[in-house]
Amino acid sequence: MPYSGKIVLLSKSGYRSERDDGFLRELLQDRIELFCVLGQDADKWEDALDWISIDEDGNGQHLIITTCHRNESLEEVIAFAQMFKTGHEHAVQLVER
Repeated sequence: MPYSGKIVLLSKSGYRSERDDGFLRELLQDRIELFCVLGQDADKWEDALDWISIDEDGNGQHLIITTCHRNESLEEVIAFAQMFKTGHEHAVQLVER
């Protein structure tokens, strides 16, 4: 199933590269434009996608905006993602991991 261009990730179990890098690569493959993270290890998730996207597209042809949301509610992050302008119209997709 392809992912929407705007992803809100609610991290419940934290980030582990051996388990989660495949998921992040799927997001890159689906050419998402916005990645908002909250929950456990939100900063690690954000950093991991930033680094993987550099590895995948070292020439900067595809830009993904990544945001880390500490101390914000899920509702606030979804509202932020809905209002955030991207190159294309996208519905916000909530992913829990």
